[in-house]
Amino acid sequence: MKKLLSILLILCFSSAGFSQNKGYKIKIKVDGMKDSSCFLINYFGQQRYYKDTAQFNSEGVVVFSGEEQHPGGIYGVYTGGKLLFEIVINNEPIIDLETDTFDYIKNMKVKKSKENEVFFGHIKFITKKHKSSQPYRKELKSEGITDKKKKEINEKLAKIGKEINKYRLDIIDNYPNLFVSVIFKTMKEPEAPKFEEIKNDSLRRLLRYEYVKTRFFDDVDFSDARINYTPLYHNKLDKYFKSIVYPMPDSIIKEVDVIVAKSKANKEIFKYTVHHLLSHYDRSKIMGMDAVFAHIGLNYYTHELAYWADSAQIVKVQDRARKLTPLLLGKTAINLSLMDTSGNKWESLHKVSADYTVLIFWEPSCGHCKKEMPKLVHYIDSMKSIIDIKVYSVSPHHNEEWKKFIRDNNLDFINVSVPEEVYKDQKIATEYIIKGYTNLKSMNYTTTYDIFSTPQLYLLDKSKKIIAKKLDTELLKTVIQREEARKNK
Repeated sequence: MKKLLSILLILCFSSAGFSQNKGYKIKIKVDGMKDSSCFLINYFGQQRYYKDTAQFNSEGVVVFSGEEQHPGGIYGVYTGGKLLFEIVINNEPIIDLETDTFDYIKNMKVKKSKENEVFFGHIKFITKKHKSSQPYRKELKSEGITDKKKKEINEKLAKIGKEINKYRLDIIDNYPNLFVSVIFKTMKEPEAPKFEEIKNDSLRRLLRYEYVKTRFFDDVDFSDARINYTPLYHNKLDKYFKSIVYPMPDSIIKEVDVIVAKSKANKEIFKYTVHHLLSHYDRSKIMGMDAVFAHIGLNYYTHELAYWADSAQIVKVQDRARKLTPLLLGKTAINLSLMDTSGNKWESLHKVSADYTVLIFWEPSCGHCKKEMPKLVHYIDSMKSIIDIKVYSVSPHHNEEWKKFIRDNNLDFINVSVPEEVYKDQKIATEYIIKGYTNLKSMNYTTTYDIFSTPQLYLLDKSKKIIAKKLDTELLKTVIQREEARKNK
């Protein structure tokens, strides 16, 4: 899946669009620089890509030019393995800048480009304010500082923060048609009222949280594709879903729908939003977030909506989403019926009677299984007299190696596997299914349960609903402790 998403990411960046039918010229003179390659790099979300290349001459002048404008956005000037500074490109036919290697920002002179005149003016102002705040920040870390002094310093830092914010707001008011204003509007975050009239602290915190959450994207212009060519929209999405939205799949899915609906104002913003969120939740290591991936895949990565992807890629994403859907937290685990060690009895997962059922997929030849299974045995043995728990233990081959591992490691579980003869003669599998001993999902359990590596451990409740998955023994302990504490409340 990671390989698939890498392909999709490349496709996301391949769209042309946005180009203008007039040329551009970007002239940059850097005193102290000469006879070296220089690259113009562009942002696409958080990633940076080479967009253009030119050469500093002996006088430190480099010129990028072309017949078609680059998409509006934030670009970097890169040479010698480092980023010198960033500039704003926004359909200006000529950009003329001059600086030196001593201090690229402080000594920057914008000879032609209103966008960059305002942009570098802002950077210089921020740099100055940051420098003025350093002594205060250093003092805050000093030993023996009193609470009174901390309060005074924090008030001074807050004042500096307000001055920076005002500077940006003034740019937005004074230059509404510049892309720089769009940049600062995208950066803006709502400031919640104090709600001092509310005396309950918990309610006041909740009101402040809801105020910020519901207004977090108010100043983002979803119809403006240029924000894709800055890191700002990406950063805003990241902060919202990582730090603001309650980290539960249902809550995240609700907010995904809200943001994706907003992103439909521009097809390029929609593309980036859907791809970024799909990729993010596919890579997530947090249990349960596959529900978000499945929701996005099934609802937005469709033939009708995912115009940037070819049919095969859409089918791959949707197939994976459909495969994951019955395996999500809260779903009833798919029943399995497999043969026990005697070779005479078929054990059904759904007929296991216990408050907790551990469903584990493993193989005797798997190195990690050899370490994990004895830990699980020890934990289950220690808990049998405390809670009602059983283990439904699934392995692929009904052979002597499997049985020996069970004996040697005292796996007092419901040990089942696929009969060995099924692999040799498919007619036997068909016969078992016709007789009602098993079914195709059980015979193909690795596909049914999306098993690409072992061990894979699920925890099921009394009704066989999935409580947790992709656990090891230590995490299993933690989850059971949590479940028992919840029951005893």
